[in-house]
Amino acid sequence: MTDGKLKILICSANVGNAEPTMESISAWVPAFGECGQVTPLTAATAKQLSSGHFDMVVIGMQESTWKKPAKMERLPSAESSVDGDNDEDSGSNSNSKPPRRKLESSPSTFNILEGKEAHDSVALISMFQETLGDDYTLIARQQRGQMRMQIWTRENITKDIEPDDIVIRCENTGIGGVLANKGGIVTTLTYQKTRITFLSAHLAAHEGEQYYIARCDNIREILRGAKTYDKYDAAISSHHMFILGDLNFRSKFGEYGELEHEEKFERAIDLIKAKDFEALYAMDELEAGIKNGDLLVNFKTLPCHFSPTFKVLREEGFVYKEQRVPSYADRILFKPADGLSRHFTPLAYEACPGFITSDHKPIRGAFTITLNAKIDEDDPSSKLISEPIRLVFSNIKCMNLPVMDVGGSSDPYVKFYWDGTGLKSDGESGLSRYSGKWPSTKMRSKELNPKWDEEIGLVVDSSIMTDTMLFLTVMDYDTASQDDLMCTLPLNAKKLIRETIKHPDQKLTIDKPLLKYGKPEGRMRFDVAIKPLSSAKDAKSTGKKKGGLFTKAKGMFGKK
Repeated sequence: MTDGKLKILICSANVGNAEPTMESISAWVPAFGECGQVTPLTAATAKQLSSGHFDMVVIGMQESTWKKPAKMERLPSAESSVDGDNDEDSGSNSNSKPPRRKLESSPSTFNILEGKEAHDSVALISMFQETLGDDYTLIARQQRGQMRMQIWTRENITKDIEPDDIVIRCENTGIGGVLANKGGIVTTLTYQKTRITFLSAHLAAHEGEQYYIARCDNIREILRGAKTYDKYDAAISSHHMFILGDLNFRSKFGEYGELEHEEKFERAIDLIKAKDFEALYAMDELEAGIKNGDLLVNFKTLPCHFSPTFKVLREEGFVYKEQRVPSYADRILFKPADGLSRHFTPLAYEACPGFITSDHKPIRGAFTITLNAKIDEDDPSSKLISEPIRLVFSNIKCMNLPVMDVGGSSDPYVKFYWDGTGLKSDGESGLSRYSGKWPSTKMRSKELNPKWDEEIGLVVDSSIMTDTMLFLTVMDYDTASQDDLMCTLPLNAKKLIRETIKHPDQKLTIDKPLLKYGKPEGRMRFDVAIKPLSSAKDAKSTGKKKGGLFTKAKGMFGKK
């Protein structure tokens, strides 16, 4: 890692329930994690990949179990992932390959070689360690059924990561929500004041509208059921989030059911032969679904300027099986949080045709993240505000809120949560019987388009940091049970203050979608302005809940 920037390689593969050869692994995961073995997106990103190694390698796998050959020697095993929620049962552009060596010689895996474990688990760890080399350590891993996730880091990163910095959760979306053939693994890692989440998923298969809807539902189920923090799903709470895996979205030619399978297959093959990947990508269900708001609002997926990864013969290159329309089933998506897009750079995105043991071709993507600690070092908050200010929210309106009650309505109020230092309640506004420890508006009974004429004030001081997130959360009031979270607008507090300061004599109007589990759930509009503190006492007052949701100490993302 240089200049506070974390260089991450994301690798995803449907392994096809067959043991990969070392040649296949080497065609997918760069030898020794060398950046120069992946193809840069542009000439501008080529410089960042011309030398050095990836700081972090994240590997997601689906259908990654296989039967042990009858005469195969039993291998030693690895123990549970850092979070203790382990459900396991007991090429590159360069021709260079790492030398073969025994797993026992790796210092970084020595601590997990104890007990007994499924042979495929140990085989995969052995192959990845052999490929990446001894400079990489496996800091987190998880298996849920046939799905796996592993995170490998170089020593300069590993030494600064503690077990409490990593939280892993899983969610099944197979039949009845029980079978683990489909679902997702979610890992959140906190490093240098930056929460980074990786979601590796295997979604519902097959073509057709009902299966497309099922895939969209699967993503929401995973985000709902595999929260790495109790209150918010990872798409809300993370500073940066990646989604990878066999997402199974297909190429859609015309309306569902409009064309026969043979015609769709031939159209896809013609575009592939012509290398007209732009035209083929225009048929992609996933890209269209994100644009239409069906799933994963604010996530991005890079255009696929390569041949579809599914469904292929298990051999070199791209030879497609006629039973399926060639599709970009295997994908990587990403979403920087509000205010962090300019600190996030995609570097590479490609398929790996040299992987020969599966009916999918793996993919990999490279990215650089400027960590929040480095951003604050280069742009300290003291440059933004030299003394405490009062940030006032007014004219709050919500539109098209979801129905939460049996009568076809809801009883909403807006609650202000935050994470990080530098924010506190002004101790005056937002005090209602619904607020508890956090300021909130009053409740509006039986309203899906509520308005509030009250003001909510927060005191901001110069300790505000880039990692501080403000969550404007719409709650539904219940008389007989706990209030329900309806939807949330996550905001970067430092960015909001910066934009408000640019308009010192007028209010800044914000109008954005409310989100829940990756879907839009209405909109919120409000005005925000800077007003003077009413007294010196306000500046010194501790106010309400200064510390935030996650940052009290390391481990706030720990076991529920």
